[in-house]
Parts: sequence; C-alpha cells; structure tokens
Amino acid sequence: MTKSISEKPEAKGVSIRKLNYIMAVVTLVISVALLFVSYRTLSVYNVLEEKTEMATKGQEDAREMQEASDYLTEQVRCFVETGEKQYLDAYFEESDVTRRRDNAVKDLGEMFAGTTEFEALQQAGRQSVILMDTEYHAMRLVVEAYGYDLSEYPEVIRKTALSREDAALSPEEKLMKARQLVFDDNYHLQKTIISAKTHECLNDLLGELQDHQVETANQFGFIIRVEQALIIALILMVIIIVTLTTWQVIGPLVRAIPRIRDDKPLPVNGAEEFRYLANTYNKMYEENKSQKEELAYEASHDQLTGVFNRKGFEKVMEDVNHTRIAILLIDVDRFKQINDTYGHAEGDKLLSHLTGILGVNFRTGDMLCRVGGDEFVMFLPGVGPEHRDRIEAKIREINQILTRGSGDVPPTSISVGVAFGENEDAMEVYKKADIALYRVKENGRCGVDFFE
Repeated sequence: MTKSISEKPEAKGVSIRKLNYIMAVVTLVISVALLFVSYRTLSVYNVLEEKTEMATKGQEDAREMQEASDYLTEQVRCFVETGEKQYLDAYFEESDVTRRRDNAVKDLGEMFAGTTEFEALQQAGRQSVILMDTEYHAMRLVVEAYGYDLSEYPEVIRKTALSREDAALSPEEKLMKARQLVFDDNYHLQKTIISAKTHECLNDLLGELQDHQVETANQFGFIIRVEQALIIALILMVIIIVTLTTWQVIGPLVRAIPRIRDDKPLPVNGAEEFRYLANTYNKMYEENKSQKEELAYEASHDQLTGVFNRKGFEKVMEDVNHTRIAILLIDVDRFKQINDTYGHAEGDKLLSHLTGILGVNFRTGDMLCRVGGDEFVMFLPGVGPEHRDRIEAKIREINQILTRGSGDVPPTSISVGVAFGENEDAMEVYKKADIALYRVKENGRCGVDFFE
C-alpha cells in the first residue's frame, strides 16, 4: 500500500539530561587526551607537513606539464592556421627557454628518481618529444607555403627536410597538409595516448607519495579525528533538529525561489516531496525551453541549408555593427540556368553543397546567411584588410571545387564581393561589398573582388 504524503514516521525523543551528562564526560575525556597527545602530535605533524608539501609540489608539477603540453599544441596550431610568426616564437620560447615541462620532470625526478613509475613517465616524455617532429614538419610546410625566409626561423625548422612529394605541393596544399598534421585524428590520438600515459604515471607517483602521506597522517590524524569527533558529537546533538529542518525543507525552498524568478531549473535535493516537485517543474521547464529553442532556431535559420535566413541576417547585422568585420556577398553564378537545366531539386542540392564547402573553408565562428535564392552573406569577425590574400585564396580554392562538380551536383562557380569595416556601420560595409560583387559580375563572374 502506498504511503500518503501526509504520513510521517514517528520521531523519537532525545533526553537533554542524559545528553548533558554525556557532554560533561566527553569534555573531560577530551581534556585529558589533549594533554596526553600534545607532545606526540607535534613531531608527527612535522613529518606530515613535509609529505604534504611534497604532494602539493608534485601536483603543481603535474599541472605545469599538462599546461605546457597544451600550450605548445595551441601555439603550433595557431601558427599553422594564421602563419603568424609570433606563435612560432612563443612555441620555441616555451620549448627551449621556459621549459616548464622539462623543469617539472626534473622536480619529480628529485622526489621519485629510481622508481618504475618515474621511468615510465620519462618514456612518455620521450614519446612527446618524438611527436614534436610532426609539429616541426607542419611548421616547415607553413613556412614554405608562405614563402618565408628560412634564415629567420629556428635551426630545427631549417633542418626539417620535406619529402619530394611535400616539396612539390602547391602553397594551398602545403597549408592543408600542415593543418592535417596537427589537427587530424592521428595527431589527436598520439596526444591523447601520451597525455593518458603521463597522467597514469603521475597518478601512480602521486599515489605512492600520498600513501606515505596517509600513513604518516594516520598517526597524527587518528588523535585529531577522535578529538574532532567528540566535539562535533556534542554540537550535533544540539543542532540536529534545526539542521534537518533547514537542510531538508527551508534551504531548498529558499534556493528555489530565486531560480524560479530567474527562469532556471531547480536543484533536486531536500525532502522527498520537494524532490518530486522539483523533478516535475524541471520536466516542464525543459519541455518549454526545448520548444522555445526550436521555434527560435526555425525562425532564424534557412530550412534547406541550415544557415541563417533573412531574419538571422538582420540579427547578425545588429550584433556586428561598429565592430571589426569583413563582409562577403556571395552569388551562385548562373543559378537560374542550373535550375532550368537540371531542375530545382538539383539546384537545392547545389546550395546545400555550397554551404557545406563554405563551412569547411572558413572558421567556426564565421556566420553564413542565405538572404535570397542563390544569394549568401558571410560575416568574418575580427578580419581586416591584412587577411585579403587568404580570403582570395580560399575563394579561388572553393571555385576550383565547384567547377569540378561533385557526384550528382552540377558544376558551377561563385562570385564574391568583399568589404572590410572597423567601427563602421555594418550596412555601409554591406553596400561596399555589393559594389565589389557587381564588379566581379561585370568582369565575367567566377572570382572575388575587394572594395577599395
């Protein structure tokens, strides 16, 4: 039979007089114990403090190793993506000068030298150094792709030789291969394996140290825990009823009210009845939130391509107004002729194919909008005239892909007008891009022009 909500288990009473007797006895025991162990705890505490400092230092070294490794990966990826030398300089500043990873291993060696775990950690470090050869290879490809002067780069980059096949690649292909080297699944897998092995070794080392620390702490902590337990027991006997009421009922209600006002889900804790109410509220909240998000997405996104529609375009225009921005106006060349020749279904496939290519060739944070049948607008936040060559190269590469066709998608090309703006009205930048687009169409389409 199900118990009703109003039914409650009968509470047992607590004898205050007996509790006072117990508190008096426990206080006397604690006082005697404190006098007895005060001398012994001092020496044990010193040993515990030493072990704790070693553990803290080991954790700091472990964090430094991981941060240094992640920093090196970030710098090489930034260099591959942008070609800017400052990232390469930062990479070698870390690997050759700061040497946080090497210094951390040295510190750990002073604490754990000769252990099997530390030898395994050193092996993981050597594997990490081998992986750096892949990073050097990617850097050399980028240097070659941009035609930089090799004499200005570190010796290890100059000595990294490219294979005959790599040397024969075009600049765009070299950049693409460089990205593949430091972004593909193999690179990620090697990083993951090295990181996992490093963490495993570090955990074993720190675990061994912590075992010693725990062994020492047990001697010191046993007496302290007994003392704390007796004191806490006295306090808990007095406040247990207030604590239960506050913890199970009043606290959850107080925390729930501002979350309801702020339209946030409720934490599921406290008494059983409150948990039931919180779960019911959260289910309704999630359903309502999901419906709102779905409606908002459908209102601002194109159903065919999944990119922003006209409404989304207007919102983006408001967001990027008076910022540093590059606006690209994109038209599919002779799209009406494609529809008339192949049918609207093929035209729709072509538009979806085009948005996919644009998404791959530009950054995740770049925003693409479909503002007409075959008209698109792309916003590149933070991009200025210094990126002109890269934009032109990307459009050229996209047109090469489109003109070849792909499976059941007919061949085509795009015309692109580009304008840059900084602290300028976004609509004015848009109009300038439209002028540049008009020039492309006047000059035979299939290309890109920049508003001067």
